[in-house]
Amino acid sequence: MQLSELTSIKIGGSAAEFCVPQTLEEFSQVLGDLQGRDPFLLGGGCNTLFPDAEFSRPVISTAKLRNVEIDGTSVYAEAGVRIDLLIRQAITAGLAGLEGLVGIPGTVGGATAMNAGGHGGSFGDSLVELGLLPLDGSPLVRMNGSDVSWGYRSWNLEGYAVGWVRMELAHADEKELRGRARDYFLKKSRSQPLAQPSSGCVFKNPEGDSAGAIIERLGLKGLRHGGAIVSERHANFILNENGEASASDVLTLIQQVRERVHAECGIWLETEIVMPGDAPAKATVGC
Repeated sequence: MQLSELTSIKIGGSAAEFCVPQTLEEFSQVLGDLQGRDPFLLGGGCNTLFPDAEFSRPVISTAKLRNVEIDGTSVYAEAGVRIDLLIRQAITAGLAGLEGLVGIPGTVGGATAMNAGGHGGSFGDSLVELGLLPLDGSPLVRMNGSDVSWGYRSWNLEGYAVGWVRMELAHADEKELRGRARDYFLKKSRSQPLAQPSSGCVFKNPEGDSAGAIIERLGLKGLRHGGAIVSERHANFILNENGEASASDVLTLIQQVRERVHAECGIWLETEIVMPGDAPAKATVGC
């Protein structure tokens, strides 16, 4: 499997091992069969930069785990459900609480593990229960959303894969929700290069400031290395502009931006995108 075909930035070598479980039971079985080997859990590939060479770790895609059930204000969604489709179904059901996340790519599993956010809210805010699959293949564990130590772009949990989540939303007028979602999306599309190949926002915002604003103030929009370029529209995006960038190009550009920001501002920017290596200490998750 060519990983560049599964990521929004269109970069990455081949996967030595690739699996797409059809059910949660099969997902758990696959995890158990790995016998402690570190998998990479791939959602929509929207925040992930794979290396150019063959990727030796097992890649498990959640693409087939996409069951959604809505009962009143309760919404159940499996890990592979795309966020945009989940928002659409919630709005159609007249349920508010997710429309602020419109325009955020990826899947439920990745949005949970990354605690994706937008317009003042985070994905974890609405979650009341999680079904978690231990990475050793043990039976599914249920956890209350209030027991998760949600952080900025992190759920701060190790040793688990997201199987499903359950959220509680609120009744609202469908027409009003659609208008609100449309306004949010238009605002985002005017300021972000959503139609171009990228891995989304590269850096986390430092406390009290915006990573994109810092990079822009330093005049780094348009900075290029090989086929990778800092977006002219939003400085916290690195684009595979002509489809010819390598992971090495992007990593070099990330390092150049970090070093410049550190030298000029004394801030070492942390990356928000996931850059899986071949031999991590723990499993990692991509949106």
